[in-house]
This record gives sequence, C-alpha cells and structure tokens, in this order.
Amino acid sequence: MAIVAVANQKGGVGKSTLAVHLAVGAARNGKRVILMDADPQGNATSWMMDGETDEGVFRLLINSEKPLRVVRPLARWGLGMVPGNYRTGEALTMLAAVGRLAEIPSRVKPLGQVADLVLMDMPPSRASGFMELLSAADWVIVPTQLERLSLEGVGLMAQTVAEMHGPRLMGVVPNMARARTKEHQAQMEELVAAFGQAVWPPLPMAIAVTEAASYGTVLYDHAPDADVTKVMKAVLRRMLGVLNG
Repeated sequence: MAIVAVANQKGGVGKSTLAVHLAVGAARNGKRVILMDADPQGNATSWMMDGETDEGVFRLLINSEKPLRVVRPLARWGLGMVPGNYRTGEALTMLAAVGRLAEIPSRVKPLGQVADLVLMDMPPSRASGFMELLSAADWVIVPTQLERLSLEGVGLMAQTVAEMHGPRLMGVVPNMARARTKEHQAQMEELVAAFGQAVWPPLPMAIAVTEAASYGTVLYDHAPDADVTKVMKAVLRRMLGVLNG
C-alpha cells in the first residue's frame, strides 16, 4: 500500500495530467488504484468522469465518511476515484476556520487500506490544508515545467518534503519539454545537477495531451505510438519500479 501525492506549489505544470495517466497506467498493470482529486479545480474528476462532478473529497474530510462510501468505482478505467470539485476548497477552508486541519491525514490514510495505490492530485498552491494532505502521503512526485520559476517551485517542494520527515521525494517529472531549445536543455541540466537520479524522463510538449483531455480519454488509447505516450509509459515504469522495489 502506498499513498503518492502529485504535487507542486506552482500551478500549470501538468499535475492533473500526470496523476490521471499514472492512475490509469497503474490500474492497467494490475494495481488496485484510487485516484483522489484533492484539487478544488476538479480537473481530474471532470476528465475521468466525462464532465460529471461530485463532492467526494468534501464528504471524506467534513463528514468523515468511510472510504468505500466516497470512492466511486469507474469501470471504464478499472479504478476507484474520490472525486472533487469547488467544495474541496470549501472543506479545507472550513477545517482551517475551526482549527481541525490536523485531522486531514487520519481521514485520507484509510483509503490506503482498500487499494494498493492511492494517487492524490494535490491543490495547486500551498494554501490551507496543503501540508496536511501532503503529510498523509508516503511519496511525492513533482511535475514541473523547464522554466526558472517552475524549477524554483521544485526546490521549494523538495525542501518542504525534506523538512516534514514523513513523505519521501519519489521523482521529479519535467513536463511540456522542448528538447531542441537551448533554454530547456540548460534547465534540464540544472534540474539533473540538483536532483540527480530523482529526475525522470521529460515529457515532451504535444498537442495529443490536450486532445486526450478534451476527448475524455488517455494518451495510451488516443495516441499509443506518440513520443509523449512512450515517455509517459517510461515515467509510469519508474513509479512502479519504486513501489515494487
């Protein structure tokens, strides 16, 4: 059992895309998977549930409902989902207002008792509840763009994880990479110099990613032979390698 947070304190780095593909990929590799959409934007929920919305995370955090009551089985994907929407943000704000944020890990961790892998699509900023959600995780995967401000976000995220003495940094995933540009080459070298083997293969910028999200499918099905899909499978193998190791 493992709870893996897909997190970066900077938004727009492809967090939901990575969480969705790792969840679907792990399920297709025989893992019992739960995808928890803890991002108040609810993008992963909309993607996986054909635009439908649900406040499963709100009910988990506020009503203390048991995991099997908030996990939606998604037969199409072969996994379970704790869906979220704007009410996720309301839940975090309410818990902060009454001084009960510390209860979040005890609400989230039981999900791990009914799955081999729980993937959390984290909120896009270090707002109320971010640290408590993160502390429920065993591992953290950090997606990033190859831009200076994004790389600073990786450093902050790694420092946050190191100071928590709980979750461990599993990997850093460069996203929307343009390998032929000098800027991205330089930023990639900087990233590897800082994090070494923790840097996973860079996902190239590709229109197929946007198309897959728009059509409510995944790269594995929408563009199975595309370079970005091959790299996504390599990233998936890195995650499974750590979990199975």
